[in-house]
Amino acid sequence: MKKFNDSLVAAKKYGFLIEPAYFEQGLHDDPIVRVRQTVLEMLEKARKTLPKNWNFKIWDGFRTTVVQQRLYDDLYKKLVQENPEWTHEKLHESVLGFVAEPTKDPLVAAPHNTGGAVDLTIVDENEEELSMGTAFDHFDKESYTFHFQNAAPGTPEYDFHKNRMILYEVLVPLGFFNYPDEWWHFSYGDKEWAKHYDKQILYKSAE
Repeated sequence: MKKFNDSLVAAKKYGFLIEPAYFEQGLHDDPIVRVRQTVLEMLEKARKTLPKNWNFKIWDGFRTTVVQQRLYDDLYKKLVQENPEWTHEKLHESVLGFVAEPTKDPLVAAPHNTGGAVDLTIVDENEEELSMGTAFDHFDKESYTFHFQNAAPGTPEYDFHKNRMILYEVLVPLGFFNYPDEWWHFSYGDKEWAKHYDKQILYKSAE
């Protein structure tokens, strides 16, 4: 349990490319992306396995419960507009596929609220994002990590899968958990990581 109280650190200090998505969308009032120190050290180690001068671009790390609630509410409202016939139960379940439910219980906090989860991609030596097939926060099946795994060689979809696997294969072997519905979401020490690897939760809410 020694990592349970890892401090939050600005990800930019580790030289990662930062694009604070929710600050730029007006959902967060802080442009600094913070992540647990151990997670950043793991990402630093992963970066060394990438081709020369490639890097990680991080969109989001620690997320307050206020921001988490806004994301939940926004997606819920969007689905209501698109599917007015859906019941609350179906809407709620569909939202949870992409946005964790906010909770005030610090011991089972939403992944990003722990500071142990990051949303990220890979950029090349020109700081251009590798093509992954969808934008960040594209909440549909195309964002599932293995959605393009059966694509034929020579197609754009084949390259999307290949690029997703570069991200997957440099992070998962180091101990990260990839949320299977989002190719960009990786975590360590949170409840989803603990469930997947049958371990104890390392991080409580960072608030």
